Amino acid sequence: MNLKISLGGDILHYLGAVGLLNALSENKVTERDDLEIHCSGFSCIPLILWTYQRNNAYNILSSMWDEASKFFKGSFKPSLSEIGKNFLLLYKMQKRIDLELSKQKLSEFVEKWIPNVEIEEQSRIKIHAFNLEKRQDEILYGNAREVLIHALPYPIDFAPVDGYISSSWVFGIPEGDGIIYIDWYDPFEPRRATDFLLMATFARTASFIKLATEKAKVTVTIRLSGSGFKDFRSISNRFYLAGKEFLEKFH
Repeated sequence: MNLKISLGGDILHYLGAVGLLNALSENKVTERDDLEIHCSGFSCIPLILWTYQRNNAYNILSSMWDEASKFFKGSFKPSLSEIGKNFLLLYKMQKRIDLELSKQKLSEFVEKWIPNVEIEEQSRIKIHAFNLEKRQDEILYGNAREVLIHALPYPIDFAPVDGYISSSWVFGIPEGDGIIYIDWYDPFEPRRATDFLLMATFARTASFIKLATEKAKVTVTIRLSGSGFKDFRSISNRFYLAGKEFLEKFH
């Protein structure tokens, strides 16, 4: 029986998914020949590091955390009201994100932290990105750095790269037998036209998440609050516990 585990990835805190991978490894799940782990957005970073630099993955991610929280600032404080304010600010300023500069910045970050390795079609890790031109989710293969800069871009902070954005901001989570995701959506009272647009967008994504979780055999939801949103060690531990919970429910 094939086992397909899928992760969300719309906020930076998915870097802590290395804790989940460690929990799965302790129980020999990562040694299964029939295992596929699907990711989108930020969860792809720990998945690549854990796959190709397992012994150093946690330390690399821990060192990356402070820089990443400033670089991906729009995803570090997940709040619909804050995202709404950022949308409104961009609208008032009539500001457009420079395509080439955005790609260059992403490339520099990725080249600093991600190994120069090849992700082949037979690999158990499956990295999703959304093709805007074809309007479809795709699994990308090839150089890990190139794949990642196409899988990471999200609205507000970054422009699409070669017509690709993070699938997390469209479909939320790839379908799978087991799903692990962070539920951070908190209701807020819309006051501006941009707020209503934002709510409609996230309501659509939430509906896709609901469909995926209903099809899954096991779903584990992570709720982070307070200081847990800022401390990498706490986030990684929460993912570790989510991995244990997943294993208990799946067997």
